[in-house]
Amino acid sequence: MISLAYGLLCAALLVLGYWLKQRRSRLNNHARGALNAALLALSLPAASALLLAFGDLSQHQTLAHVQRILGLAAQNISLPLIGLSGFYLAFGLRWQPANWGRILLGLMAAFELTRRMDMQHGYQWSISLLGLVLLLLACALILLRDLRPILAGGATMLGVLAPLFSANAAALAGLLESSPLVFWLFPALLGAGLTVGLLSEQAHNGHNPTTVASSDESNAERT
Repeated sequence: MISLAYGLLCAALLVLGYWLKQRRSRLNNHARGALNAALLALSLPAASALLLAFGDLSQHQTLAHVQRILGLAAQNISLPLIGLSGFYLAFGLRWQPANWGRILLGLMAAFELTRRMDMQHGYQWSISLLGLVLLLLACALILLRDLRPILAGGATMLGVLAPLFSANAAALAGLLESSPLVFWLFPALLGAGLTVGLLSEQAHNGHNPTTVASSDESNAERT
């Protein structure tokens, strides 16, 4: 049953990733960079879930090692990267696409540093909650214009915080090893990806938004 749940999670994340990828053509170059970051953030838990769908990996040391690396990467990168992507899209920020690579490297370096200092558990929760706060802040910004992102963000919050009620569980704990906590990954990850997709619909993220705005102003003047 647990293995089937991981398989369904992987399939759902792939479908969500395809949905997000289809939306990129409507966006300007800056917004596409944010969506690409979100796609990467979803691909890590999808790959981890795929390996966990095979069941017990104890007899396959190589696969078990790869799965652990992917699970740790997803725990430390996915939520902060998705949260920052949503914040970026909601606020209409502009920076060079290369900055996303720098952010990714920074998250990886911070993870390795905290691992060596034996602060991994606290860091995982801190960085995950930061990503969640950024995502909810982005939803709150457009709350009066669109209620959908805050509903998806609420599902994300529920899924992310659920492991707090399990003894010593890490953020997105179901990605590190096969566990019933996998069922909380559905609202956490799918809700986060859906939120980013909805936030990308903001007018300032559209392709050539300046041209559209100028056209609207011209029409208004003629009227």
